[in-house]
Amino acid sequence: MENARHRQTRIVGLDIYRILSVLMIFLFHSHIHIQCEYGIFTPFVSMGAIYMTAFFMLSGFALFLTWKAKDLQDISVIKKFYIKRIIGIVPLYYTVAILYVSFLGKETISQNILLAPVEILGIQSSFDSLFTFSHNGGTWFISCILMCYVIYPFIQEIVKQITVRLKVVIIGVVMGVLLYAPFIVYFFKTSSIYSNPFFRMLEFLLGVIICSLMPKISLSKVSKWLYSWQMILIEFLILVAGVTVGVKLHVSVGNYMLYSWVSLPVFILQIISMSGWKVPSLIYDLKSIRFFSKISYAFFLAQFFVWGTTTYIVTKLGINTNMARIVVSFFLCTLYAISLHRIVEVFISGTIRNKFYRMK
Repeated sequence: MENARHRQTRIVGLDIYRILSVLMIFLFHSHIHIQCEYGIFTPFVSMGAIYMTAFFMLSGFALFLTWKAKDLQDISVIKKFYIKRIIGIVPLYYTVAILYVSFLGKETISQNILLAPVEILGIQSSFDSLFTFSHNGGTWFISCILMCYVIYPFIQEIVKQITVRLKVVIIGVVMGVLLYAPFIVYFFKTSSIYSNPFFRMLEFLLGVIICSLMPKISLSKVSKWLYSWQMILIEFLILVAGVTVGVKLHVSVGNYMLYSWVSLPVFILQIISMSGWKVPSLIYDLKSIRFFSKISYAFFLAQFFVWGTTTYIVTKLGINTNMARIVVSFFLCTLYAISLHRIVEVFISGTIRNKFYRMK
């Protein structure tokens, strides 16, 4: 009975999508940091940063899926929500931050002390000019997601009460803002909105609203087609083709948010399709999918320590080829991620979690 219930509640399609998304970010970073090439897919990989939009949407979608039945107007439930989010994300974030600043950071002690409150509170994404300092170039993502968590209870309770029509209107307005804003950056040469928490919150909001609409979508006539593997394949082909053509035509290469014209609608469709896709039992029962989905956060943060080590190893061994850089960097990232997951997410976070529940 328990196994059957687990089968009903677990959405393997989203696990697979999370793994593919974090893998795309890895390929993107390997391309810009150690110049890895991926043949005909290199143009697409070079714009892999667009998958951060998918992450924020997926985060909002997954949170609503998990918490929608809870009353987040109840202060005790809100407290539980925040504590679970903090335990799930902060210990690993602090661990990586301390390791990076201690061994790879370029700032002076006084600069690190001055930056410490910003790092501890996770508000670095509010200072876009800090992007090149310390490890802020990567942890802006955590900063933005923490801000999304802060406002999530309010978002959920509002979304649960509004009509389907209003939800569709909000989706249209939010998409309009997200598609329009990058053009302001392009034409007026303003600072990038890539790490801007406001726009990332809008992506997060999209994920929440889309999840709330899933019951209606599942009852629609197009659901059978939307949830098919053929539709999923078409969505990926459209994304790859659209981005590749844009890069080949030199359309604002590097302005990742400007590519929302193709990535945003496709990511929405992909999340809907992957969440409703009836995964074949052979794939469903693979424990490796669940495991790699669990370590995806650690895999993302492990990349801080991969590129310099990879360059050192391949140079020292005299195997500095494209394939060697790809294989060594992926192996190191997986090894670091598993270590961080076991030590921090399982042991340290698990210990904190157990102590919290014993105190209740």
